[in-house]
Amino acid sequence: MPYAVYDHGRREHDMRIRVLGCHGSQLPNHNTTSFLLGKNILIDAGAITQVLTLRQQLLIDYILVTHAHLDHVHDIMFLADNISYAKRKTPLRICGSRGVIESLHRHLFNNEIWPDFSRIPSAKNPLVKFEILTAGRQKILGDWRVRAIPVHHTVETMGFLMESQGKAVLFLGDTGPTEEVWKVAGAAKGLRAIFVETSLPSEMQSLADKTGHLTPRTLAAELKKLNGAIPDIYLYHMKPRYAGIIHRQVASIPESKINIVQDGQVIRL
Repeated sequence: MPYAVYDHGRREHDMRIRVLGCHGSQLPNHNTTSFLLGKNILIDAGAITQVLTLRQQLLIDYILVTHAHLDHVHDIMFLADNISYAKRKTPLRICGSRGVIESLHRHLFNNEIWPDFSRIPSAKNPLVKFEILTAGRQKILGDWRVRAIPVHHTVETMGFLMESQGKAVLFLGDTGPTEEVWKVAGAAKGLRAIFVETSLPSEMQSLADKTGHLTPRTLAAELKKLNGAIPDIYLYHMKPRYAGIIHRQVASIPESKINIVQDGQVIRL
C-alpha cells in the first residue's frame, strides 16, 4: 500500500514517525520492531544500530520499551555500546514498566550478557538510566506527554499513548485481545493514528491466542471497541511468511483505514 513520506517543507513540529523495523521475525530486509518519533524518542528497540548512523544514534534521548521480548530490545545493548565509545555526555533513558526494567537489568545489562551501562562510567554518572513508567500516570519526555497502558501479552506489556501539541498517537505493543487501551484510545483528543500488531493469519487463531497476538479476525473485533470514529490504523509485527494472507484478510475489514507499514517508511500525522 502507498505510504506517507518525509516532506522537508512541512513544519518541524509535525508528528513524524520513522519505521526502523516492523516485522514479527528477523530475516534479510525484515527488521524487528522499532519506531523513531522525531529524532530522539524510540518506541522499542528491535532495529536501531543496523539502520541509523552513529550521528543519528547519538541524538536518541529516550527508549520506551513495551515489553522485554528480544525482538523489541536487542539493539539497546549495541546502542549503549556505540554511544559509550562516542563519549556521549548525557545519559540514554530507558523507560518501561517495573517488570520490563527489572528484566532488562537482570537478563541483559548484568555484566554477563552485556556490560551494565547503568554503572558505566560510574553509578553517579551512568551512560544509561532506567526509568519506571507507572500505568495510568503521565510522564513528560521533552515535548511529549506519555501515558502507559497495560495490554494482554504473554509477559508484562504496556502500550503508549503519545501526545504533543494537540495530536496523539497510540502504540499498542504486542497484544492479544485487550480492554483498557481501547477505552483510553476512545477518550483521547486529537488521536491521529494507532499502531497495532497483527502477527498471524486468522487460520492460526489458536496459536495466536496462546502466544498473545492478534489475527485479522481478532483485530476486527478489537477495532469495534473504539465505538466511534476510527483513526488511521497502522499494522505491524507480521510474521513475514504469512504477510500476503494477512494483507488479504485485513482488506476485508469494513469501515477502517488500515495501512500496512514497511521498514524505512516515514509517516507524518
